[in-house]
Amino acid sequence: MKKPLGKEINELARDVKKFLHYHLDGHSLGDGQFGILYEVFHSPGISQEKLSKKRNVDKTTTAKAVKKLINNGYIQREKDKADKRVYCLLCTEKAVELMPEIERVIKLENEVLTESLSEDEVKVFRKIMGKMTKSIDKHLKKMEE
Repeated sequence: MKKPLGKEINELARDVKKFLHYHLDGHSLGDGQFGILYEVFHSPGISQEKLSKKRNVDKTTTAKAVKKLINNGYIQREKDKADKRVYCLLCTEKAVELMPEIERVIKLENEVLTESLSEDEVKVFRKIMGKMTKSIDKHLKKMEE
């Protein structure tokens, strides 16, 4: 019997996390925090709510990761000038200084993941992953109704 697709996807995700931790060890960044820091860097002033939607993660998970990033000096929160109920997230100087290293590791990760694939295979893989994500999201939304 073939392995379930979900198991294979989880194994790949776990290995990618190991890769990131190995290459970025010593920066007090845990699971999920790399991606959040990357998003905040590339979308300065993003709200936690928009960040959660963009990353397809629940608000509680985002809040916990943001709190850790704030405590470790990578992100700061500022009240939105237009809507005082909303907090905007911004990278600190510490995060800005680390970003070239994070981007280098992400580039290396992509090179390692795709080293035995053609450009066409990478395009097909991305297309299939997009379809799978839409399918599971659709199913999850039905479950929430």
